[in-house]
Amino acid sequence: MPYRKSSDADVAARSGKRNAVKSCLRALDVIEYFTDASQPLRTIDISEALQIPNSSADEILRTLAASGYLSYNHVSKRYAPSYRLVATARGIERGFFGGECIHDLLNDLRRETGATVFLTLQNDCWVQSVAEIRGSWLVSLAKPDYPTEVIRYDHDRWRPGTNFAAAMLAQKSNIEIIELAKRAQQIGLGPKGPALMKSLVDRVARTRAQGFAMCRRGEHAPVDSVAVPLYIPQSVTPYAVGVVGDALFASEGDGKRMAAAMRGVIARHSEALYRMNTAPAAVGIH
Repeated sequence: MPYRKSSDADVAARSGKRNAVKSCLRALDVIEYFTDASQPLRTIDISEALQIPNSSADEILRTLAASGYLSYNHVSKRYAPSYRLVATARGIERGFFGGECIHDLLNDLRRETGATVFLTLQNDCWVQSVAEIRGSWLVSLAKPDYPTEVIRYDHDRWRPGTNFAAAMLAQKSNIEIIELAKRAQQIGLGPKGPALMKSLVDRVARTRAQGFAMCRRGEHAPVDSVAVPLYIPQSVTPYAVGVVGDALFASEGDGKRMAAAMRGVIARHSEALYRMNTAPAAVGIH
């Protein structure tokens, strides 16, 4: 994925420890693969699935097991996630995302619209998808080029990279938007020097005013989508939530009604999200 490659290189360059960065990312890949496999695995299973040397997979698995994040059976030679991973994830979810508020919100959007629901965030200059609830459309069918730039330089001007990007930018001030465009220039996502920013600011202002950003199917967009800003009190970067699918709306009016329904779902959960994030921290595992 374009974002992951750029991020790895950037982190490695700044840290000066490329091997440490690679090992860290591989460990996360191992944990994620257990989510897909949903069963105990041997070292060779991990090595072949993730295409990493058997010795590297063995070292990562042993380290995670020694730390209590994986369990290991010496007879079957198989590893499985331990409950420590669940407890850690739930602690993060409780402290930063209002317990199950985000989970419930995404599922309610799926039931309300029937579409595939995506949760995205701004990660430096890129849009990164961090959660998906599958509906009537699957990413693998259309294969859009995700993730993408938050701000893109196109036809001699800057603009939001996608409607999800516009929904996230709507949570920023105009000064912050321009600073992000300058950051994009610095890392080579657009030409350096003076550039027209008014179009970018105006587009974001429209999204901010209407509370959503809509994208209709066309030459450059294989599906319909509606993205809405999602305010998360403990977040350090903007989030957006949106629905994606084939023929979600026949007209702009249909799109606005869908956006209104989405904002209604978000409003129901936002109160609980804010309340849980401002409440005293819970003690113990629940």
